[in-house]
Amino acid sequence: MADCFSLYGTNLVDTATTTASSTNAQFPLSNLLDFRRSKVFRSTSNTSNIVLDFGSAKTVNGIFILADKRNGFGGQTMSIEFNSSNSWGSPAYSVAVPLSESLKIGNVSFPDISYRFARVVINSTLGYGELSKIFIGQKIALGASINFGWSYKNEDLSVKSKNRYGQIFTDTIARQKALSFAFKNITKDDLDLINLMLDDKGENKPFYIAIGNDLMAVDYRRFSGAVMLDDIPTVTNSSFNRFNLSMATKELM
Repeated sequence: MADCFSLYGTNLVDTATTTASSTNAQFPLSNLLDFRRSKVFRSTSNTSNIVLDFGSAKTVNGIFILADKRNGFGGQTMSIEFNSSNSWGSPAYSVAVPLSESLKIGNVSFPDISYRFARVVINSTLGYGELSKIFIGQKIALGASINFGWSYKNEDLSVKSKNRYGQIFTDTIARQKALSFAFKNITKDDLDLINLMLDDKGENKPFYIAIGNDLMAVDYRRFSGAVMLDDIPTVTNSSFNRFNLSMATKELM
């Protein structure tokens, strides 16, 4: 069931040189690197784009686009183009990222490609285009999948209070996904790949996961997205050269 789980660590966007076709000074491109989803980039036109230069050709097989949890996507459609040069008349590869307004996420995976440049194209009817967070990169090449029996909870962060007359007031806030899963009897090679990611991310940097496929859920993006660790996982040696590791995560907000 390895196709039912993907773990993504290194986000090429974090180190890319970025330029935008237009920028609202109140919502700069640097907001893409802020871990808070409420910090967004915003353009000044309905049709806009962001060009990313990775410095050299990089392997990509997965994309995530995240919306502001309160306000949703700042565009009706978003696509990513790839090319070996910063020329976009006929890009070498292009992929549309299907967006779920209810889940506030867009996600697509595809076979490995390798290019130096990417261009995010945003089409909107709002008078501007907006982007909260984007991941462009490749999944970690694990030999094993998670152990099925993982857990998912959609926690409501709203605060409800009642006055002395019995009236209820609600401070409505977005929900937050909590995902917990475990790897069992993995090899030292898989453990090393996971530890490399955990050493880099720790508890204060996001990484991305995708759990499920079309056979498991109508829209398995419900179980996917950017997460942070609740705690550094504990590794146990289940048998010689085999290890168990469990993760408790919370959705990036």
